[in-house]
Amino acid sequence: MKIRHFVLDSHAQLRKLSRRAVHEILNGRVSAQAFDPWLARELALVTVVCDDDLIPENAFLLRVPLTDGTFTAADRFVLRAFTQPDCVTPEEAVRHHLTGWPSDLLRQLAVALDVPVVGLDAVLDVGGPVLVAAVRGVTVGRAMRDIG
Repeated sequence: MKIRHFVLDSHAQLRKLSRRAVHEILNGRVSAQAFDPWLARELALVTVVCDDDLIPENAFLLRVPLTDGTFTAADRFVLRAFTQPDCVTPEEAVRHHLTGWPSDLLRQLAVALDVPVVGLDAVLDVGGPVLVAAVRGVTVGRAMRDIG
Protein backbone atom coordinates (compact mmCIF):
# COMPACT_ATOMS: atom_id res chain seq x y z
CA MET A 1 0.00 0.00 0.00
CA LYS A 2 1.12 3.49 -0.87
CA ILE A 3 -0.36 6.64 0.57
CA ARG A 4 -0.36 9.88 -1.39
CA HIS A 5 -1.53 13.25 -0.10
CA PHE A 6 -2.75 16.29 -1.98
CA VAL A 7 -3.72 19.69 -0.61
CA LEU A 8 -6.01 22.24 -2.18
CA ASP A 9 -4.02 25.43 -2.70
CA SER A 10 -5.11 29.05 -2.92
CA HIS A 11 -5.90 28.64 -6.64
CA ALA A 12 -8.21 25.65 -6.01
CA GLN A 13 -5.60 23.33 -7.48
CA LEU A 14 -4.40 20.06 -5.96
CA ARG A 15 -0.75 20.03 -4.98
CA LYS A 16 1.15 17.00 -3.79
CA LEU A 17 2.11 17.08 -0.12
CA SER A 18 4.62 14.65 1.32
CA ARG A 19 3.68 12.18 4.01
CA ARG A 20 6.25 13.80 6.26
CA ALA A 21 4.71 17.24 5.71
CA VAL A 22 1.28 15.91 6.67
CA HIS A 23 2.80 14.31 9.78
CA GLU A 24 4.58 17.54 10.76
CA ILE A 25 1.43 19.63 10.25
CA LEU A 26 -0.72 17.21 12.28
CA ASN A 27 1.80 17.35 15.11
CA GLY A 28 1.79 21.15 15.09
CA ARG A 29 5.51 21.31 14.32
CA VAL A 30 5.10 22.94 10.90
CA SER A 31 2.60 25.53 9.79
CA ALA A 32 0.59 24.65 6.70
CA GLN A 33 1.35 28.20 5.61
CA ALA A 34 4.91 27.05 4.91
CA PHE A 35 3.43 25.27 1.87
CA ASP A 36 0.90 27.93 0.93
CA PRO A 37 0.30 31.21 2.81
CA TRP A 38 -3.43 30.82 2.09
CA LEU A 39 -3.62 27.77 4.39
CA ALA A 40 -4.31 29.73 7.56
CA ARG A 41 -7.75 28.45 8.59
CA GLU A 42 -8.06 25.06 6.92
CA LEU A 43 -6.14 22.29 5.24
CA ALA A 44 -8.31 20.73 2.54
CA LEU A 45 -6.60 17.38 2.19
CA VAL A 46 -7.09 14.45 -0.16
CA THR A 47 -5.49 11.21 0.96
CA VAL A 48 -5.28 8.40 -1.57
CA VAL A 49 -4.51 4.82 -0.66
CA CYS A 50 -3.04 3.05 -3.68
CA ASP A 51 -2.06 -0.53 -4.35
CA ASP A 52 1.54 -1.45 -5.18
CA ASP A 53 0.92 -0.48 -8.83
CA LEU A 54 -0.25 2.99 -7.65
CA ILE A 55 -3.86 2.30 -8.61
CA PRO A 56 -6.19 4.14 -6.19
CA GLU A 57 -8.15 1.85 -3.88
CA ASN A 58 -9.57 4.59 -1.63
CA ALA A 59 -9.51 8.35 -1.67
CA PHE A 60 -10.52 10.38 1.37
CA LEU A 61 -11.50 14.03 1.63
CA LEU A 62 -10.85 15.86 4.87
CA ARG A 63 -11.08 19.49 5.91
CA VAL A 64 -8.62 19.92 8.79
CA PRO A 65 -9.19 23.07 10.89
CA LEU A 66 -6.14 25.25 11.51
CA THR A 67 -5.35 28.21 13.75
CA ASP A 68 -3.09 30.66 11.94
CA GLY A 69 -1.84 27.76 9.80
CA THR A 70 -1.10 25.47 12.73
CA PHE A 71 -3.01 22.38 13.84
CA THR A 72 -3.54 23.03 17.56
CA ALA A 73 -5.04 21.04 20.42
CA ALA A 74 -8.23 23.10 19.99
CA ASP A 75 -8.32 22.18 16.28
CA ARG A 76 -7.87 18.51 17.19
CA PHE A 77 -10.85 18.87 19.54
CA VAL A 78 -12.96 20.41 16.74
CA LEU A 79 -12.00 17.64 14.33
CA ARG A 80 -12.75 15.01 16.98
CA ALA A 81 -16.22 16.54 17.43
CA PHE A 82 -16.96 15.65 13.81
CA THR A 83 -16.48 11.98 14.72
CA GLN A 84 -18.88 12.13 17.67
CA PRO A 85 -22.54 11.48 16.81
CA ASP A 86 -23.61 13.36 19.95
CA CYS A 87 -21.91 16.49 18.54
CA VAL A 88 -22.87 16.31 14.86
CA THR A 89 -24.84 13.77 12.88
CA PRO A 90 -22.92 11.58 10.42
CA GLU A 91 -24.73 13.40 7.61
CA GLU A 92 -23.58 16.80 8.92
CA ALA A 93 -20.00 15.56 9.20
CA VAL A 94 -20.03 14.20 5.65
CA ARG A 95 -21.62 17.38 4.30
CA HIS A 96 -18.99 19.50 6.06
CA HIS A 97 -16.05 17.54 4.65
CA LEU A 98 -17.56 17.38 1.14
CA THR A 99 -18.22 21.11 0.74
CA GLY A 100 -15.75 23.64 -0.59
CA TRP A 101 -14.05 21.43 -3.16
CA PRO A 102 -13.65 22.55 -6.78
CA SER A 103 -16.10 21.13 -9.32
CA ASP A 104 -13.20 19.58 -11.25
CA LEU A 105 -11.73 17.78 -8.22
CA LEU A 106 -12.01 14.31 -9.78
CA ARG A 107 -10.32 15.48 -12.98
CA GLN A 108 -7.52 17.12 -11.00
CA LEU A 109 -7.09 13.99 -8.89
CA ALA A 110 -7.00 11.78 -11.99
CA VAL A 111 -4.30 13.97 -13.52
CA ALA A 112 -2.28 14.03 -10.28
CA LEU A 113 -2.48 10.25 -9.97
CA ASP A 114 -2.08 9.61 -13.71
CA VAL A 115 -5.18 7.41 -13.83
CA PRO A 116 -8.48 7.64 -15.73
CA VAL A 117 -11.13 9.79 -14.08
CA VAL A 118 -13.72 7.03 -14.67
CA GLY A 119 -14.27 5.15 -11.43
CA LEU A 120 -12.52 7.62 -9.13
CA ASP A 121 -15.86 8.72 -7.71
CA ALA A 122 -16.43 5.11 -6.60
CA VAL A 123 -13.38 5.17 -4.31
CA LEU A 124 -14.09 8.62 -2.84
CA ASP A 125 -15.04 8.85 0.84
CA VAL A 126 -14.66 11.15 3.84
CA GLY A 127 -12.12 10.92 6.66
CA GLY A 128 -9.76 8.01 6.32
CA PRO A 129 -6.37 7.46 7.92
CA VAL A 130 -5.54 11.16 8.29
CA LEU A 131 -8.71 11.74 10.30
CA VAL A 132 -7.83 8.80 12.57
CA ALA A 133 -4.23 10.04 12.88
CA ALA A 134 -5.27 13.61 13.65
CA VAL A 135 -7.87 12.64 16.24
CA ARG A 136 -5.67 10.06 17.99
CA GLY A 137 -2.39 11.96 17.66
CA VAL A 138 -0.62 9.09 15.86
CA THR A 139 1.15 8.82 12.52
CA VAL A 140 -0.82 8.13 9.34
CA GLY A 141 1.03 4.81 9.00
CA ARG A 142 -0.03 3.80 12.49
CA ALA A 143 -3.60 4.87 11.75
CA MET A 144 -3.56 2.71 8.60
CA ARG A 145 -2.49 -0.31 10.66
CA ASP A 146 -5.14 0.42 13.31
CA ILE A 147 -8.01 0.69 10.85
CA GLY A 148 -6.73 -2.30 8.88
